[in-house]
Amino acid sequence: MTRMTFTGRIKTALYRVAVPVAVRRLHAAARAAASVEALVDLTFRFRCLGLSLKPAQVRSEILALAQLVAQRRPATVLEIGTARGGTLFLFSQLAAKSARLVSVDLPEGPFGGGYPERRNPFYEGFKGPAQSLTLVRADSHSPDTLARVRGLLGGQPVDFLFIDGDHSLAGVRQDFEMYSPLLRPGGLLAFHDIVPGRPELVGGVPDFWQEIKGRYQTQELVADWRQGGYGIGVVTL
Repeated sequence: MTRMTFTGRIKTALYRVAVPVAVRRLHAAARAAASVEALVDLTFRFRCLGLSLKPAQVRSEILALAQLVAQRRPATVLEIGTARGGTLFLFSQLAAKSARLVSVDLPEGPFGGGYPERRNPFYEGFKGPAQSLTLVRADSHSPDTLARVRGLLGGQPVDFLFIDGDHSLAGVRQDFEMYSPLLRPGGLLAFHDIVPGRPELVGGVPDFWQEIKGRYQTQELVADWRQGGYGIGVVTL
């Protein structure tokens, strides 16, 4: 047995102990949150036994998106790009009590590798008692992944789609072309990283946003266009 394998086993064992405690504390804190703003703050500050879920977001931008999602209480949520789980937790809290949530994440690649598999039980613990939540660790661009997502949705259209996965121009375009048809008429779609910045951070998302924003009803949730990345583009289809 290699040292790396031994270290991985130790970390997994520690996670098994920490996750149930962290999930209980997280849900208790969420129940105590009196507003959408309080829920957003919780995602940024929560830490328990080494587990945290701070999203890679500008607080004011994700708050504005959270308020839009809360108004709709979506029954079906699809997220492309799980990363640290902050947005997944937030969306689970803002969705309908019986919502179906699916989060797709690429285990490796330039814009992949968002989380180790041992974090699965933590993320799966985000769901409410009547909700379903499925993590799909696969390439969102694969036809097999799309077919699996369709099956998990059980024929139901998507109410809210959040695209924050492969940031290459071809990648974000493909995610849009493959998954936006799953949205119901009037459904909400959001892209992260529409503000120009370093290529390794934003990829081609700002360019793609400029391509499509004139074709749809859109809203730009941006704290500062000079911030060098981040920014959320919202599309109503």
